[in-house]
Amino acid sequence: MKDKKKCLLEAAVFAVILALVFINPVGAQPRLVTILSEAGKLEVFTTETLVADILAEANITLDADYERVFPGLDMEPQSNCIIIEKGKNVVIKGDDRELTVISWAGTVAALLAEQGISVEGDLLSCPLEQRLTEGLAVEIIRVDTELVSEEMCIAAKTVYKSDPTLAAGKKKVQIQAIDGSKLITYEVIRHDGAEVSRRKVSETILVQPVAGVILKGTLTVSRGATGDAVEGLASFYGSELHGRRTASGVPFDMYAFTAAHKTLPFGTRVKVTYLPTGKTVVVEINDRGPFVPGRIIDLSAAAAKAIGLYADGVGKVRIEIIQ
Repeated sequence: MKDKKKCLLEAAVFAVILALVFINPVGAQPRLVTILSEAGKLEVFTTETLVADILAEANITLDADYERVFPGLDMEPQSNCIIIEKGKNVVIKGDDRELTVISWAGTVAALLAEQGISVEGDLLSCPLEQRLTEGLAVEIIRVDTELVSEEMCIAAKTVYKSDPTLAAGKKKVQIQAIDGSKLITYEVIRHDGAEVSRRKVSETILVQPVAGVILKGTLTVSRGATGDAVEGLASFYGSELHGRRTASGVPFDMYAFTAAHKTLPFGTRVKVTYLPTGKTVVVEINDRGPFVPGRIIDLSAAAAKAIGLYADGVGKVRIEIIQ
């Protein structure tokens, strides 16, 4: 009985040896290969040498659209390790388009490099170092910085000055206001073509504005029995101009009752009342003046003496046109 069992054991060992001899060619030694994938780790004891054959022996079928293997299917795993990577569906939005791709990149940066997309200086919806996940959407915001120059108007100021020689309520332009201009340069930042910020970086005056001056009359005007009356300062002139030609063409006579006025027609007769004395005199306008700001009439020396102005030199009077 014992000899029978021994014979059976020897027969089994011999069968195994025969099986190894016929199944494995000479030199093909079994080895342990590790297959790594998202499903985990699978260890396979195999005599196959090519990756494709090892995967087939392990009943692993690759999805050609979503999976890739390292090393390649027609290569031999030198490190006895096979890595199966599954691509991820990701969306890239930007440049007026939406692109859905399958990527095996590890990070957002690698994804953009894989797609040949440059984002230097631009904004992203997620960090470059973020790991890729299934369904991740990466939005690119293009940032454009530009210097923009604009010419702008500089509004001229207007100054109002009182003029005692001008009737109250009237105005006169002494200096016409002229607007200037300036060139302002801005740094403009746009996101996908839409302006998001504007910062002034320089300002250059092109044309200086000219301030205007408008005179406002302050002369007091009251109604008199013989016409309009205007009050203001009067002065006189005498021997220094005696005999010289007046603006009307006639020689100046310091002894005649005449006067100079800026606007009244020559030959106009005017009643002049010196307010401090109340005395009046009637004079004829035959000259232009006075040209000293604030004065409304220049009397001859004789007319000034008649109303008591001669001694004072300058005084307040009321003048009325005699019709």
